[in-house]
Amino acid sequence: MRQIVTNGDGEIWEESRDRPTPDAGEALVKIRAVGICGSDIGLIEGEGPPWANFPITPGHEVCAEVVELGEGVGSVSIGDRVALHQFIYCGTCAACREGRYYQCDDISEIGFSQAGGYREYAAFPEHTLTPISDDVSDVEACQVDSAGCTLHAMKRLDIDFSDTAVVLGPGALGLFGVQLLREKGIDDVILTGTREARLDVGEDLGATRTVNVYDEDPVEAIMEHTDGRGADVLVEAAGSGDVVDTSLKAAAKRGQIALTGVFGGPKELDPNEIVHKELSVVGGVTAANATDEVIELFERGDLTVDGIVTHEFPLAEFEEAIDTVQERRDGVVKAVLRP
Repeated sequence: MRQIVTNGDGEIWEESRDRPTPDAGEALVKIRAVGICGSDIGLIEGEGPPWANFPITPGHEVCAEVVELGEGVGSVSIGDRVALHQFIYCGTCAACREGRYYQCDDISEIGFSQAGGYREYAAFPEHTLTPISDDVSDVEACQVDSAGCTLHAMKRLDIDFSDTAVVLGPGALGLFGVQLLREKGIDDVILTGTREARLDVGEDLGATRTVNVYDEDPVEAIMEHTDGRGADVLVEAAGSGDVVDTSLKAAAKRGQIALTGVFGGPKELDPNEIVHKELSVVGGVTAANATDEVIELFERGDLTVDGIVTHEFPLAEFEEAIDTVQERRDGVVKAVLRP
């Protein structure tokens, strides 16, 4: 079978591998769609998590079909279409016992420390696979993780339907964030970013105000929109620029901020903004404990990938696909590989 591999030094290539055989507790799946996540690009460039294990096959945003079962597998059946949730964990450490399995003391992650979905077939532990109904498309299923990352962070906030919310960053996580905030009943959602086309998508998905930070100062725009009060909820989904400082300055008193972006290094901020306004700032880094809810939202039609998944490529064209994402060509927001 075809399998894509990177050494974390900017190189990625194709290899021919034998189709795997599932061990006990595993299911062999045929990959149907796999999203190219920003963290995959970081992995290729050597910026993976501490447990990254090179050389590695990337890919954790996976939709697949079960084709063979290992001994003892009972939660999925042959023919099921499934969405992947990539964490493999011990289940016994303190973090696992508290439901924070993504912070397991012995964590392993598909696509980072174990081979991921940039291939035609894979054997994955059954607990990482969730069956999906015919109401969820392959492309939607491979974006369960992406939407779930934003929802996981939002679940750490106390959101009220009367809040004014801001999403900073109109990438996939931010555009799902706009939809999730509207689904929570928030009528007033501001979206900030640098790319007008993506801001237009955000408006189509429910943003009531967009701010191109090249044209307007985002803090001033948010303050003007809220009559000087600031935003109650801010969901940072950019991981770049001065979005953290912007979030602190644009927040209302007792405002809540969720940081979801992965930053390349330290950022300058004024902690007095947190102290004086009594802000709550939380981080969220995974789709943990959110995937079932995201699948249900896709089933109900309350989430869409329209305008978010903009490009699809055959697996054989992985180099063009990755280059398109890296260079942000042709209006790409999210690209998907189809083995």
